[in-house]
Amino acid sequence: YFAYVFQDVFLFSNTVKYNITFANKDADFSQVQKAAKISCSEEFITGLSEGCDTIIGERGVGLSGGQKQRLSIARALLKDSPVLILDDCSSALDMITEKKVLKGIKREYPGKTLIIIAHRAESVKDCDEIIYLENGEIAERGTFRQLLRQDGRFAAVYRDQKTSAQNEEEQLAEQQG
Repeated sequence: YFAYVFQDVFLFSNTVKYNITFANKDADFSQVQKAAKISCSEEFITGLSEGCDTIIGERGVGLSGGQKQRLSIARALLKDSPVLILDDCSSALDMITEKKVLKGIKREYPGKTLIIIAHRAESVKDCDEIIYLENGEIAERGTFRQLLRQDGRFAAVYRDQKTSAQNEEEQLAEQQG
């Protein structure tokens, strides 16, 4: 009934394909490719020595945190449950990749109920409803725009994160320039 993607990903010591098809062993290659594409895994998978047939180590040894998370997202997509829960599972992804993944899920699976648990305020920008928790209780709720207009805790967190991201981009540009 639901697929759950954790922040801390578990991958099996087996092939990439096995790890993606774990919840749907009957999936054909085109379904695996679609899940890999939507999760932004396709490019790094094709770069592996044996593609989908590459054996990865227990817990994804040899893969980056972002690659592990993307494979876990692909596995959840292939399960094709009506509810998809993403529990801070894009924390190791850069913001651009995270946006691509979320946009792809919304485009390819418009009927899915998507529950996103995130520390990054930008991650929930396009959600129908945001529930901001503080100390385990609902502190604010509404759409992204409503919460920014309320100018409460969520808006403060969003502004702080946006400023931090801009500062990091400027520092990176200076280092490269």
